[in-house]
Amino acid sequence: MLHQLIPVTVILFVFVCMPVAQAEENEQSGKQQAAELNTTIPVQMNYLVYLPKDYEQKEKWPLLLFLHGAGERGADLDLVTIHGPPKLVKNGKQFPFIVVSPQCPKEQLWQPVELTALLNEVEKKYNVDKDRIYVSGLSMGGFGTWALAAYTPYRFAALVPICGGGEKFWVKKVKHVPIWVFHGAKDSAVPLDRSQALVDVLKKAKADVTFTVYPEAGHDSWTETYNNPKVYEWLLQQKRKPEAEVRAAEKKEEAERKAKRAAAKKKK
Repeated sequence: MLHQLIPVTVILFVFVCMPVAQAEENEQSGKQQAAELNTTIPVQMNYLVYLPKDYEQKEKWPLLLFLHGAGERGADLDLVTIHGPPKLVKNGKQFPFIVVSPQCPKEQLWQPVELTALLNEVEKKYNVDKDRIYVSGLSMGGFGTWALAAYTPYRFAALVPICGGGEKFWVKKVKHVPIWVFHGAKDSAVPLDRSQALVDVLKKAKADVTFTVYPEAGHDSWTETYNNPKVYEWLLQQKRKPEAEVRAAEKKEEAERKAKRAAAKKKK
């Protein structure tokens, strides 16, 4: 007899609850209500990691995060070794820093939140010097470099975006970060202006930025860049500025801007 009553009880409970839920929805109809999302989104990312040959002899190492271009997207990590540092490592080159080279899924773009999750994981697993994390990328990875730096502007010691681009307001957040930009003058895939526009903003803000333009290069401005030992020498000279120091400088600049605006209004 009890087994027969249970289904009936469940059905009655559902019918009793449905009018209550519908009533609550009707009360909200036509109104704007506050709501909250609290969820965890899993991040799955394949990547290559290179550790210096004497990795165990030091407590911490600089880290270079390399972001490939659109042509290397997919689920085959061998594609990531076509260009840049992963290619050089594959061919036997030794670097005095950790190199992490993730792969972006096919038909997607680099997402700063996902790359941040990757860096958080890498910092836990390896002996990373958090004051010497560098980011470099080519083409789509160049765009990703700018975007990631703007997303976490106090995390990086230096940037090397190659034939990339982004929004002008992004770079204002990273003017305290040393940046070396590269682009080919004859690039038809990503016009030179995409880098030039960001460099102009940085120079106006008196940032530490260097812009190298290859007069005869097309879209491939990365091969010469990554083959240049001076790029890595320059990277290793860079160290992250303390966040408190940077924020204090930003606060001071903002106060000065407000004072100038106030003074200008008084003159009117």
